[in-house]
Amino acid sequence: MATAGWRVDRRTVLRATGAAGLAGLAGLAAGQEAEITVTGVWTGGEEEDFLSVVDHVQEETGVGITYEPRDTEAILTGTLTDFEAGVATADIVVFPSEARVRSDAERGHLEPLDGAWEQAEFAIEPDQVSVDGQPYAAPFKMDLKPGFWYRQSFFDEHGLEEPGDYDEFLDLLGEIDGIDGVEAPIASGNGQGWPLSDLTEAYILRQEDGADLQRALIDGEAEFTDDRVRRAFAEIQELHGAGYFSELRDFGVQFEFLWENQIPLYFQGSFTPAFEAIQDPEDLGFFGLPGTEAMVASVNWFTVPTYSENVDAAVAAAEAFASADAQQVWAERGGFIASNLDVPEEAYQLEVMADLGQAAGEVDLVPDLDDAVGDPFQSEFWSALTGFWAEPSQDIDPILESLDATLQETVAEDE
Repeated sequence: MATAGWRVDRRTVLRATGAAGLAGLAGLAAGQEAEITVTGVWTGGEEEDFLSVVDHVQEETGVGITYEPRDTEAILTGTLTDFEAGVATADIVVFPSEARVRSDAERGHLEPLDGAWEQAEFAIEPDQVSVDGQPYAAPFKMDLKPGFWYRQSFFDEHGLEEPGDYDEFLDLLGEIDGIDGVEAPIASGNGQGWPLSDLTEAYILRQEDGADLQRALIDGEAEFTDDRVRRAFAEIQELHGAGYFSELRDFGVQFEFLWENQIPLYFQGSFTPAFEAIQDPEDLGFFGLPGTEAMVASVNWFTVPTYSENVDAAVAAAEAFASADAQQVWAERGGFIASNLDVPEEAYQLEVMADLGQAAGEVDLVPDLDDAVGDPFQSEFWSALTGFWAEPSQDIDPILESLDATLQETVAEDE
């Protein structure tokens, strides 16, 4: 099973080389009218930001674009039913999972997009979404999972500091837990098991050779019963025992609790500043889980279903969305890390986003575990974590044994 070839220097995320022009818009003549739909997971403030990119792409291509948001579960499961019936859920479907792209491509559900992007211009390699040497998706937004987000004003008010090591992290949790008005130090965000998975992966990454362990799990070369994975779950269990996790709520709702200082720490992605609940993104700060020397990077992939009635227009739009010019539109609004390396550094106008780009350039970037492996492991992983958060005192070993069996089954199916 192929894993991502992430570049790990500064230019992985940001490179000030100017904006690249659009190329080869799938044969659409200037002024030609076409109408397509795009479905993705962005809602609220993120939807507003994406619609600004849509406006740009419409102007560049002459293609009319309607956006239809869906949640992650609807995209991952609904498209399966539609594709098997020979129906296009939308003319462009935005997937967060490389495994789904490859699986759908192997089944003949997707159009190849080998002409839509040049490998040298992007922070990721095409092999993770390729079948028989052809990529079947174009990269767009790159979601980094840097660590715990917090409000700087809250830290200043209470004399709190970012932890330098794990003992200091535990001390910080104890301090926060004792502050009046705090429900719990850490937000438990849920969306059918995501993003509990992001936090769990961070604990895997903080173990010895954690980045190599994550890659080995993705490739099926390591077992989920590995002692390091067990230590990761045990450390999470200790936080549960101390009462440091909040009530389990929808991941979007938890941003409101973060902003109101009721749950001051939230392990989330680089899209955090774009959420409507974040009233002043300049008040945000973040720090990594102490002990980690790696960061998860997950990509939103634009795919074109074979069953679209507007394949040429959809391919042209996908290429335009992947361009530096289009990605810069969202980068300038905040909460966005471009996969296109030609988006200039000055596009990241929020200081916290520039800091995030710098932090990503200083660590090892690794693929998202469940997105890279896919189903049935991904669904089982999410379900297991939801159950673990609901009953955190349960024996860890049966959870890991069940997950390992599903992991090995999933990886074997993908070989």
